[in-house]
Amino acid sequence: MQSLIRTAQSRDIAPCAALLEVLFSQEKEFTPDRAAQSRGLGMIINNPQIGRIFIAEGEGTLQGMVMLLFTVSTFLGKKVALLEDMVVDPRWRHQGIGSELIHHAMEFARSAGFGRITLLTDQDNEAAQRFYRSKGFEQSGMVVFRKQLEAFEALEESTAGKPSMQAWMCRECGYLYDPAEGDADSGIKPATPFDELSGEWRCPVCHAEKREFNILL
Repeated sequence: MQSLIRTAQSRDIAPCAALLEVLFSQEKEFTPDRAAQSRGLGMIINNPQIGRIFIAEGEGTLQGMVMLLFTVSTFLGKKVALLEDMVVDPRWRHQGIGSELIHHAMEFARSAGFGRITLLTDQDNEAAQRFYRSKGFEQSGMVVFRKQLEAFEALEESTAGKPSMQAWMCRECGYLYDPAEGDADSGIKPATPFDELSGEWRCPVCHAEKREFNILL
């Protein structure tokens, strides 16, 4: 079938977060967290210099998504991309939507001058590995290491149970108001809780009213 493939916008954050819940429920290393996923999606959508999220639409619903995050390879001397969060709604699988998404992502990267795309998948997910090999990807001998940064862990601990210091997300565009940072462009000093913002304050990205924000618990 032929779906419409386009770049995700702020209005797509909620349905994309729902798709990521499906994906992270299947992957061994991850546990779904709707607030965290919404926050991450908003960061990418509102900062296109760091990546793109492509979605497949059809019959009035979001059928699947794939993400490219941008970095640089000093070996190649070129921009390169990390392909992440490739997922198709279970109701729309086995209809070629995954292939449409991956081809769109590869063509975008090629036309934008990227030299390589890298991706990760579970070691025992043979179906996914066959799929990526069919698209020209080759398995690397590199080993993946990760470390959760202590500063981030400390931030989460310090804000846990303290709504006044938790971030708020604009429902219209995905912008995040972080009390620790404030909003310098609007004259809001760091360490200003969201509740203390004036009722006249507006989202610095889309100018939505304060009431259009939700707390990220």
